[in-house]
Amino acid sequence: MAEELYYVLLRTGADQQFVTEGELVALLSDVVGRAEKLEGKALAERVRFLIDTACDYPLEPGQYFEWYVTRLEKS
Repeated sequence: MAEELYYVLLRTGADQQFVTEGELVALLSDVVGRAEKLEGKALAERVRFLIDTACDYPLEPGQYFEWYVTRLEKS
């Protein structure tokens, strides 16, 4: 069984948040879709590329949207 990936998400004006990969895809899709005016397959490919190769998305100066993969273990 594949282990689900979790990310720490840091955004301007918000507390750090733990999200699943699916939640990160949804949030990043919203940000990238609005910023780059993408939708459909082009948006999905761009978001997948960002998640696979980066850990942040540039916004306006002084704002940030960053994510870092993490491992959550059951105790």
